[in-house]
Amino acid sequence: MLFLEVENAAEFWEHLQKLNLPEKYPSVRLGAIKEYDWGRECFIHDPSGVLWHVGEFYQ
Repeated sequence: MLFLEVENAAEFWEHLQKLNLPEKYPSVRLGAIKEYDWGRECFIHDPSGVLWHVGEFYQ
């Protein structure tokens, strides 16, 4: 599992959607943005099985 911090989770999510990764790579899964008390994050299961947490911390 990895965590990648981004400035804007919504913009990153839109970018991921445009890439059509699950269509190109059947083992890739994307998880929509979730809101937490510390910030928000989305998820990517990459082709090798690694779970990526991509998050934005609230200021």
